[in-house]
Amino acid sequence: MADIVLPIKQIEDFFQHSTLRLLNLDPAAPQNQKRVRINWPAKGAPAWKREEDVAFLMVEYLDDLYTRQINVVYNEIDPDNARRSVSYTRVLRVNWICYGPSSFDDADVIRIGLLSPWMTEQLAGANMALITDLGMPTRSPELFGGQWWERTSFYARFNEQVTRQADVPYLQSADVNIIKG
Repeated sequence: MADIVLPIKQIEDFFQHSTLRLLNLDPAAPQNQKRVRINWPAKGAPAWKREEDVAFLMVEYLDDLYTRQINVVYNEIDPDNARRSVSYTRVLRVNWICYGPSSFDDADVIRIGLLSPWMTEQLAGANMALITDLGMPTRSPELFGGQWWERTSFYARFNEQVTRQADVPYLQSADVNIIKG
């Protein structure tokens, strides 16, 4: 009996690793560790130089008609117990916020890379699939400290198939009381 569901930390790590690969960067190389980030700088100010290329990821769960379709199935394990399997889809939105002189190009490379056979296989291995309605990256330079910083963002949505299981005992007996009124 095992649930099939990824915690958000594993989903973030999956997309961080995949994004580095899509940008043709080695995820294990120390110099690439801060190239694609999950967390924002703790002090709020940029923790990188204006001419550096940096991408941030934000994963969020969306309410969607698919998230409300829940399938519950009971299968007999033995004469005393059944296995309850609950299957449903979680809809995720992954936001990429890219900074730096190559921010638009990076966002476009990531966007198109999401459609590659390699990425489709990676997603399938994580019980996810891309929703292929991919909007264009939006370039929106950001004013900070009297300087304009190049910024481009886009998002993609994904379906994640989730299964949660539990063993439940069959009802063996019941006390019945009839009260005449």
